[in-house]
Amino acid sequence: MIENNILAINKQSCMGCGLCAEVCPQKCISMTPDSEGFLFPSMDSDVCIACGKCLKECPATDAANELYHKDEANYFCSIISDKDILIKSSSGGVFGVMAKNTLAEGGYVCGCVYNTEMIAEHIVTNNQADVERMYGSKYVQSRAYGCFDEVKTILESGKTVLFTGTACQIAALRLFLRRDYENLCCVEILCHGVPSPELFSEYVKYLEKKLNGRVVDIQFRNKEKHGWGSEHRTCVVYEKKGSVRKYRPTLPAYFSAFFYGLNLRESCYQCKFARKERVADITIGDFWGSWAKYGKRFDEGISVVGVNSEKGKSFVSKIKGDFAFYDNLTQNEAARSNDNMEHPIKRPNERTYFYDHSAKKRYKGLWKKAYLSKTYRKKTLASVYGAFVPAKIRFAIQRRKVKK
Repeated sequence: MIENNILAINKQSCMGCGLCAEVCPQKCISMTPDSEGFLFPSMDSDVCIACGKCLKECPATDAANELYHKDEANYFCSIISDKDILIKSSSGGVFGVMAKNTLAEGGYVCGCVYNTEMIAEHIVTNNQADVERMYGSKYVQSRAYGCFDEVKTILESGKTVLFTGTACQIAALRLFLRRDYENLCCVEILCHGVPSPELFSEYVKYLEKKLNGRVVDIQFRNKEKHGWGSEHRTCVVYEKKGSVRKYRPTLPAYFSAFFYGLNLRESCYQCKFARKERVADITIGDFWGSWAKYGKRFDEGISVVGVNSEKGKSFVSKIKGDFAFYDNLTQNEAARSNDNMEHPIKRPNERTYFYDHSAKKRYKGLWKKAYLSKTYRKKTLASVYGAFVPAKIRFAIQRRKVKK
């Protein structure tokens, strides 16, 4: 009976959150990859009892409509004062101090890490070393659903949990819990979509073959060499002949495909959570509008923060002393160059061809599809400009444009 189970959700709407598999009383639902490597539910119809629970609690349905916070959001931008956390963070380091504060109060943090097989997955921890594995952007869909039971157990014990993830993962967790917990703070990582885990795995294999080593970390937004920014900052950490080494690709096609929106899940192009009302207590991301507002570059990185609930306000009040820079923003300023605060990313025409090509060629040849497609040739020139023109010259040109 397809009409009364999760198979009623079409592939364009399914977010791959895995909530259906978690709540199934018969455990007859599993998450399996499709031809593009995205996880979708599959079901053993012989075991299914048609209870409809999987469909009833799915965030792709109207079940998520009650999750949006009704409070008027407040926005600000900030940079933390802790330099050690800041350099390891993708933007202004706000998550790092949130997590540090949570651990100091005896709480737990749930977030995304790479496991030993370089698979992105959520873990729950009260250990600072594990939290540091959560630092930095990981541009691949993670498996968050495996930790929902553990989060609930900790919440029931009275301990605080800081949960960080994408909006759909937060919606899935809140639907799983079925009630609001005062000791749960949900922090949404502002995203424009998630690439395929299988494509990411192919990227790792490609790198390991190229480097003749074992990849142990991929830092897509490493600040050590070029400071804060987006492209040209991928740093691959790998082991070879008993030593740990770093490789910085000049034009990383995987990241650029993500940046251009070529390798995202279909549901991301119609994301129901990309709107002014949010399902998380706090929204964090890069403040890409900082240049327009301040006319200068923040090499150390700067975060934009949306505070969406009273719980979020209470949490932020605890960490204000950790900011080296803080400034209030209007909603329009916060959303400037962060379109996903208001609407989903547009689906590129080349998206289908991109995955058809990657399925045939695996990672090999992806560079051409990411950089040389008709739509993105201008962006490719911008990428080359950013990769090869010295930063001082680029920033001098930007300053002249602002003055004009």
